[in-house]
Order: sequence, then C-alpha cells, then structure tokens
Amino acid sequence: FIYPRQTMARSAIDCANPLQPLYNLMKDEVIDYDVGALDATTLQVLNEPDRPARRKSYAYCFRGGPPDKKVVIYEYNAENHKSYLLNWFAGFKGSIHADADPFFDDLAAQPDVDMSYCNAHSRRKFEPIAKAVKTDGVAHHAMRVYKQLYKIEREAKNKKLTPEQRYQLRLEKAKPILEKYKQWLDETYPTLLPKSPLGKAVAYVINHWDGLIHYLSDGRLELDNNLTEQEIKMFVIIRKNFLFACSIAGAKALCAHLSLLRSAIANRLEPYRYIKAVLDALPLCQTVEDYEALLPWNIDLAEEKTQQEHQQAA
Repeated sequence: FIYPRQTMARSAIDCANPLQPLYNLMKDEVIDYDVGALDATTLQVLNEPDRPARRKSYAYCFRGGPPDKKVVIYEYNAENHKSYLLNWFAGFKGSIHADADPFFDDLAAQPDVDMSYCNAHSRRKFEPIAKAVKTDGVAHHAMRVYKQLYKIEREAKNKKLTPEQRYQLRLEKAKPILEKYKQWLDETYPTLLPKSPLGKAVAYVINHWDGLIHYLSDGRLELDNNLTEQEIKMFVIIRKNFLFACSIAGAKALCAHLSLLRSAIANRLEPYRYIKAVLDALPLCQTVEDYEALLPWNIDLAEEKTQQEHQQAA
C-alpha cells in the first residue's frame, strides 16, 4: 500500500509536535555548555503569511553540548535574524563557532559571547586567487600559512591529544605562525587595491582577526567550523530532493525530525531504532524525567528492544 504524499507530509507534521519537549531539553544542553556552533542555509517556504513564495527563509543548524551529550539542532526562521539569534542564545556564556556573517553581528557583540571564527572560511577567499595566478604571490603565501596551521591540527588528532595538550601544542607551534601572519597581513594590505578580490580577502582576515585566533585560547575549540558546515551540507543534499516546504508547519517539522535524527547519529545511535523507540515511548511520557530518559545520551536501545519483545510475547 502506498500512502499519498499529502498523507505522509501530514503524518510527519503531526509526529513533530510531541517531539517539542525533547527538542527543548536538547536546546538546554547547548545553552548550558560553554562551547557552541552555528551555521545557516536557505530554505524556501511557499505559504508564509505576508511573504512572496520566492523569498528565501533560513534553516539554522546549532551544535553544542558537552562531549558525552552531543546535540545537533535545526530550526526554521524567516526574518529578523539578528534578534532571533539573540533570543535563541539567551543565557549562553562561552565561545561560538561561526563564520563572520552579518546575521551574527549582534550575537558577537554580547559581553558573555566570544566568537571563534572559521579559518576555513577565510582560507577559501584566497584559494581561487591562488589557483588562478600561477606566479607565487600573496594568495599563495596565505595558503601556505593555512597549510601549516592545519598540519598542526592533524598532529593533535593523530596523537589523540587531550584539549589541554592541544592547547599547549597550539601555543608552541600555531601562535608564532599566526603572529608572523598578522604582521605580514598588516604590511601587505596597503599595497593592494582594497576593492580587488585579494584586497577583500586580506581585509576580511584583518577585520576578524580576534575571532580567527580565538581558538588558541581553548583546546576544545576547533580551527574552523567545518563540523557544523558538514551538517549544513547534509541539509543541502536533502533539500535538493524536496526543493521546498509548502508551509511553516512543514518547515518546522522537517527541522524537528532532523534534529532528533542527527543528534542520535552524533551520539552513535542507530537512527531508525532510536526514532522508533522515541515514537513508541512518547505517548507514555508524563514527567520531565520521562522525556529526559529518551534523550540520545540517556536511552538504552537494548533495553527498549527487550521491553518490546516482552510485550510481543505477552
């Protein structure tokens, strides 16, 4: 039997509403921890009040939580992005991985928030210039610097260093490289045309320098925001298949289901079994503790399977 698309869509929307308590608890983990990350991509929603169908809305991805409680959250938002992000991160104190998108400016201005900007993002501004110009020049030098920085990160990964050990390694090897790089940038920028691609690339690094080197201050921080960008890439691949959401309810349901799915995978759970266990247990939840037991880092799927087998035998 094949269900009509409209029926499947309605089922997904109806299933998403009971997931809200789990979503709220996962968001609490992001806010309560002191290292987070975010990125965004466009999402077209056809039927939004007072908005033409062609106007793009956004799907945000938030990552965070302590190492044993990894959270990946997606959320739809249509407008007022700066105030939306301020409200979303209300109560957060710590470092946030992101690029330097203007949407994030008000969040970056908060006294309790330190932005750890993505060095892969700044590197990409030099990469096409280096490929287009055969002679060794400014872009090639910048690319060599980033190659050195990523080599240090690979060393830390290969040696399986603790955050404290990675912090010390960066101070020893990465900090001197970055200090020389900054001096070189300051000397080089006046020789470039400000509106040229190369001038803009150098200006971007200079203007966001404090955020780009913030990762040196904490071994838990990353050199870039690639882990969040990988989650966004996954969303983009899915979007190529569904193209758009018809309604706001559909966009919110999509984000709710993906949040649960990707958080399960982040915590090394088999996603189908996890989602099934959650949907089976949700009608029986009455207290906060009942919902907490269903979070990806709390649930015991082996126990869930045993309980289901007993129920089937009975």
